[in-house]
Amino acid sequence: MAKHHDAVEDKVFIIHGTDPLAMAKRLMAEANVAGRVPPGAGVILKPNLVVAKPASEGATTHTEVVAGVIESLLDAGIAAADITVAEGSWVGDDTGRAFAVTGMDAFPGRYGVRLFDLKKDKSVAVDTPVGIIKVCRTVAEAGYVINLPVMKGHCQTRMTCAIKNMKGCIPDAEKRRFHRDGLHKWVAALGVAVRPDVTLVDGICGDLDFEEGGNPVTANRMLLGVDTVRLDAHVCGLMRLAPCDGG
Repeated sequence: MAKHHDAVEDKVFIIHGTDPLAMAKRLMAEANVAGRVPPGAGVILKPNLVVAKPASEGATTHTEVVAGVIESLLDAGIAAADITVAEGSWVGDDTGRAFAVTGMDAFPGRYGVRLFDLKKDKSVAVDTPVGIIKVCRTVAEAGYVINLPVMKGHCQTRMTCAIKNMKGCIPDAEKRRFHRDGLHKWVAALGVAVRPDVTLVDGICGDLDFEEGGNPVTANRMLLGVDTVRLDAHVCGLMRLAPCDGG
């Protein structure tokens, strides 16, 4: 039997505005994201909390974006106990501190969802065309993964968005290895090893030069799509970069 092709897979949804929570909920509704979650599946929300800084500095996902996704899932009848906000900050920072600085530490009390520091997770080995990548088990075994990156620049890869945001889903030792053995190659392989089910890009005010923020550029934009490569190519166009720039 031929596999059913979902038209949503070919689309990039785009919205502009100044209310991140409402924008996230509208995109979730337009793409029927909650309706795509398998019944009873554990849902992982993966924001970008690479450093412990507020989103206004251009490095991290807006708390309101994550809240909008959570509310959309809850409104659709998905149990709070089945929703986890999971992240592993970069090697030099603390995920718990990032949750606190961004205000996401209030989510368990407000919504009943779980926060999880992927630095504390076990890992599983995933084969890719260029070798094995160790992936945090919680993400590898999740029933549905919603990727919530920030559209921003990067000092080594020129830009970071949908694919590279999943680097928070590997152990710190793997993060170091990526940088040691060739970041571009291993980030590309990560796109094979960890494939989120849907990606909602926070383009409210990313720093277009540096992944740790400090010089945010207000765009008041969000994008949503299923294909991370398509999304990253689209973001490259918005940032006036050729998709293969960066070496």
